[in-house]
Amino acid sequence: MLATWAHLDMEELVYHLKAPLEGTSKDVLWSYVWSCGMISFAVLAILIALFIILRHRKKVEIILGCICIALGIALSSYSLYNVWTTLDIDTYLHIQNSYSTLIEDNYVNPSQTTITFPEKKRNLIYIYLESMESTYSDKKDGGAYDHNFIPALTNLALDNINFSNSDKLGGAYPTTGTTWTMGGLFAQTSGLPLKLSIQGNEMAYQDSFFPQLSTLGDVLNEAGYKQYFMMGSDAAFGGRKNYFTSHGDYEIDDYYWAISEGLIPEGYYQWWGYEDAKLFEYAKDKLTEISKNDEPFNFSMLTVATHFEDGYKCDECDEKQYGDDHYGMVIDCSSSRVSEFIDWIKEQPFYENTTIILSGDHLTMDSDFCENIDEDYQRSTYNAILNSPILPVHEKNRIFTTMDMFPTTLASLGAVIDGDRLGLGTNLFSDKPTLAEELGFDELNRQLSMGSRFFDELDADLTPVWVGDGEYQKFYIKEEDRFANNEWVTYNPHQLWADGKQSYFIDKDGHAVSGWQKLEDGKWYHFSESDYHLIEGPCDTNPELEEETPDSTSVSDISSASSFTENDLDSTVESSSSGIDEDDFSENEDNSKTIRHLGSSAEDDPHDLSPIDYQ
Repeated sequence: MLATWAHLDMEELVYHLKAPLEGTSKDVLWSYVWSCGMISFAVLAILIALFIILRHRKKVEIILGCICIALGIALSSYSLYNVWTTLDIDTYLHIQNSYSTLIEDNYVNPSQTTITFPEKKRNLIYIYLESMESTYSDKKDGGAYDHNFIPALTNLALDNINFSNSDKLGGAYPTTGTTWTMGGLFAQTSGLPLKLSIQGNEMAYQDSFFPQLSTLGDVLNEAGYKQYFMMGSDAAFGGRKNYFTSHGDYEIDDYYWAISEGLIPEGYYQWWGYEDAKLFEYAKDKLTEISKNDEPFNFSMLTVATHFEDGYKCDECDEKQYGDDHYGMVIDCSSSRVSEFIDWIKEQPFYENTTIILSGDHLTMDSDFCENIDEDYQRSTYNAILNSPILPVHEKNRIFTTMDMFPTTLASLGAVIDGDRLGLGTNLFSDKPTLAEELGFDELNRQLSMGSRFFDELDADLTPVWVGDGEYQKFYIKEEDRFANNEWVTYNPHQLWADGKQSYFIDKDGHAVSGWQKLEDGKWYHFSESDYHLIEGPCDTNPELEEETPDSTSVSDISSASSFTENDLDSTVESSSSGIDEDDFSENEDNSKTIRHLGSSAEDDPHDLSPIDYQ
């Protein structure tokens, strides 16, 4: 695991254990399989072969078995110790039980802050650059390398506004809770780290994403902006779709959107979905379309080519220049592609009234690309702000975090923020010091690593859609304040299908059904045994029963409403006090009678099986 995710920390691990993992790159998963699974299979194959060879030599076989057991215990203990120490789980558990009031003492609620926009609102194009650091530039310009891997981005930053931790090219320091993609997006749009306790609710099973918070999307939505988020991956991954639709009603144009629009064929899949080359072309078309509308827009997008491990090489990457340095080649290629896109925007009529922000979402997680840089060099995420109507008071030698991008973004649109703070972020255009400058980055990060009553309360207020009830799952309908009962529902937290929806049936006891079920329309439906979603149906017959010849009928067969006649009833539930009377039977063509579905009421339409969408 640590070979594939070399820079994994506990905050990220806890979050992804609770957030949807659908949309994860197949290449990343296969990297884990090859680095871990294949070795395990190889060792297992060797051991099986040895036992087969030595099966007639009992003493040797016993000794070998004891050695294998001892070795297994030793390796398991070492692996557990390695994970425990590398992730510093002991410290994490300790600080989670130690609370800081930093957030409560310093959080500025945007919904209670006066934010004044100019009469003519400016458009916003916000490009989140996957794993992009100022570190990748050369030492002359402020980077950590002798060679400049981002020459185009370096020029963009130095020719425009680049908030820096030095007097050269630089950027922000990510704090705990902001060091992965969703954490980075959350920090830059809410002014907060993304913190979830181990005991907290499952984010995958929520119908909203911290609805109590007011974020960049909420502020712009209230100001009349139409908002879009385009990415070449599945937006469900990490809860991104849930977050951006909950906060600002973003239109999500992701991998599955591209399929639905016919831009890529069904089944097409490269890297995390589709390539950045396509992403920028689709973005050009979208911007051309939305710029014709009267309302101001916020168009956000997320690149993916520079994701660990080693990134995605496209046809335009320069292999001759970089040779075996695969990641460096991809970074340079991404830098050039972003610059070309910016050049295109500058030629468009909407550019004059548009602010562009380029920002790295977090530091790279690549296992070895930064391992040889100077120990004293302080890595930072990349940022550049183009075409802002205002200039900063202090641009260089700042100590700031990615959380400061929230109010800074609004200021770059010409908005005036009362107090120049939102969330835990500070408007970098102002002369107000950031929290990192007031407290020192290490102290700020230490307190953010501790437990937080603020997030405990946010977590406690979440209402799960799916609720465990012993061995069953129940579906809660928030709008009606009730649990589903004897009906179809279609909320899918895991986005297993391209349209983001799946069908489930909740029985009269309020439990999601599984396996083969015969429902009120007389049809058979097959539901997943593990997560209850509809796999197949409606079917005229149950394939599992086609080869069986029923020779008797029991009381338990009543609930499935199979071919159950009055004679069967007499032989199995004679003198039953279940309340079944003559009105509960319907006449068949052969004059026999069949019992009706016992769970339906007079008002129910037994043929109305259209799913109810509670998204």
